[in-house]
Amino acid sequence: MRSRPFLGVSSLGVPSLRRRASDAVELMDDPDCDPVKLASTYANFRFVNGVVSGWRGMYRRDIRPLLSSTRESTLLDVGCGGGDVARALARWAARDGLRLRITAVDPDARAHAYAMSLPPLPGLTFRRALSSDLVAERRRFDVVVSNHVLHHLTGEQLGGLLADSERLAAHRVLHADIERSRFAYLGFGLGTWPLFRRSFIRDDGLTSIRRSFTAAELREVVPPGWQVTREHPSRLVLRRVVPTGPASAGLASAVSASAGSVLADTASAGSVLADTASAGSVLADTASAGSVLAETVPASVSFPVKSDRRNGHSRPEREPERVHVHERGQANDSGARVRDVIVVGGGPVGILLAGLLAVRGVDVEVVEQRAKPSLRSRAIGIHPPSLRALEQLGVAEEVLARAVRIRGGVVRSDGRTLGRLAFTETVDRMQSVISLPQFETEAVLRARFAELAPGRLRGGVTVTGVSERGGRVAVETAKTVETAKPGGTHGTVEGIGTGGTGEGGVSAGETLEARYVVAADGARSLVRDLLGIRCTARTGGETYLMSDYPDTGEHLGEAVLFFERGGVVESFPLPGGRRRWVAMTPTLQADATSDDLAALIRARTGTQLPPTTAEASAFSVQQRLATRLVAGRVVLIGDAAHQISPIGGQGMNLGWLDALQLAPALERALRDPEAASGVLGDYDRRRRRSARMAARQADFNMAMGGPVQGLRLRARNCLVRALAAPPASAVLARAFTMRWL
Repeated sequence: MRSRPFLGVSSLGVPSLRRRASDAVELMDDPDCDPVKLASTYANFRFVNGVVSGWRGMYRRDIRPLLSSTRESTLLDVGCGGGDVARALARWAARDGLRLRITAVDPDARAHAYAMSLPPLPGLTFRRALSSDLVAERRRFDVVVSNHVLHHLTGEQLGGLLADSERLAAHRVLHADIERSRFAYLGFGLGTWPLFRRSFIRDDGLTSIRRSFTAAELREVVPPGWQVTREHPSRLVLRRVVPTGPASAGLASAVSASAGSVLADTASAGSVLADTASAGSVLADTASAGSVLAETVPASVSFPVKSDRRNGHSRPEREPERVHVHERGQANDSGARVRDVIVVGGGPVGILLAGLLAVRGVDVEVVEQRAKPSLRSRAIGIHPPSLRALEQLGVAEEVLARAVRIRGGVVRSDGRTLGRLAFTETVDRMQSVISLPQFETEAVLRARFAELAPGRLRGGVTVTGVSERGGRVAVETAKTVETAKPGGTHGTVEGIGTGGTGEGGVSAGETLEARYVVAADGARSLVRDLLGIRCTARTGGETYLMSDYPDTGEHLGEAVLFFERGGVVESFPLPGGRRRWVAMTPTLQADATSDDLAALIRARTGTQLPPTTAEASAFSVQQRLATRLVAGRVVLIGDAAHQISPIGGQGMNLGWLDALQLAPALERALRDPEAASGVLGDYDRRRRRSARMAARQADFNMAMGGPVQGLRLRARNCLVRALAAPPASAVLARAFTMRWL
């Protein structure tokens, strides 16, 4: 007996989604389909994709930094369907006062007719064409995009689309699509059940999900130079950032001109796509009825690659030569090299930023006060938004391989469990919360930067002066002399002009020049002080003691918070069978040992910790925010810009998210000087806003962990129980894993 369908899903569950249903046929593919339903489908794409497609975020993050108010930029939308994405991009650019000319193409006559029937928008042109037609015309665009096209393609067709995209794009390619998953299928089925009855959106949307890729499948088949990211559990973005300068030889040189015809049968052009941001999200495909597809790539075309385990992608046997934003070998009046960017500070934030700039072809150099990297553990938590940054640099897989995953958190008090939080329910590793000591993360970042820019990290160099000289910034340096201090080394400055040489060949007293300088030199930033930028103190003064111990195995894979009368005790897993323990203390206990901390933890929680050889570290929390993050051609990032309580693990992650926004902003500023003040001003506003949000969350974390007694203790425990229960638990988990950024 057949099961009765419910909301498009049988009572026995969703169809098998283990493999792509690439042979599934959508109703819109029928050239004789109901024209009334077809027109309704096109009309509804605007609303559906406006809710869940994610293009507003991609416009702000990936497209807007490339645009200018004085110079016209160009964008190609491949497989535009009814044109709603192209129209949205045109409206957003006009609203921001930016000059953007958009060409939207689709081979389907029905989609083209619908797009042309709508009121025209300035700068937006629709054509009935294939991407291969534009390649034959030798057209070039600053940005090439597509929405919900990839799932229509076979492997050969996908290769053709990417080959055409390389030929057509001068700076960036963004191909967005849905990801196949049970979450997407169920969410779309539930969310669209009472809606869109007189259209093909719901039926074809479910079929589209069955036809789509998973992130792992797409990473497996894309050629070198392309990155697959999961924007949320049901949307994928396939990106390519083209090195600035002459067109790269890359994939385009490996594929013949005839191989570039993308997108196959116009008959299959009409797919609807679905996407779900949540279980009730509605979704569909802007590419829909016109969703491209043309000629296929010849079977003989292949892409010679070898595996790259750092990021799960393939890479070419020979990496293409990087092209810098400015002319190679450009020098100042004294003959010294003028860099595009000098990053002051070689910690995890500075090195990540330098790597992201190097990936973009920017001529970048790092100067670091320390002659050798610190081996202190310090920050350990890495949140999902930061994994996006590491993925862009190509080191996410290596970091994940070294780290331990934190599955969730548990809150306890007086020996009882108050609640639990699950940090993620997805199997996608890029959505994980992980733990890795900072010095190990820093080692991975340094190794990657050494691959991208050999010899550009110079240690043992202290910056003693920063001044603007026209369109350049002069950085005065001196050699650092390391002197032993308790708990590590401390850098002092050797006299300027002594003739000494720091690691990497920088002479003491040498003046370096760059078009921009980034201060990533920490909470006690010398560059910030030299610029006279003040910091506004928020809250702080709380003191803590921490150390690492062997893991007893009692809380496998979980972070544990003990909200006790005498103050909070926190515990986090570390790789290698260890755990980090942190306890609030009434005063700063600089001379305390790990045995002292173990005794304090035993008294508060009853937990008996094993002996350890690790040293205890005492610290006092300070929260400060710089009054501005941009001063002319100098930009602050990381702890130099904002000092956030380490309780909650936000500090390093917040700095990495600074880098994720600053890298494209600096690239744009270097390429388009007239846009520099706008993009850097946007960086200043957005990152200061994020820092204030992080500081408020840190205030909450510390307030919840303070010592309390009696009625206040019972009230706090009741609040914790309420926050750990749905629906508040989902919001709280999102906040603690920094997904609000």
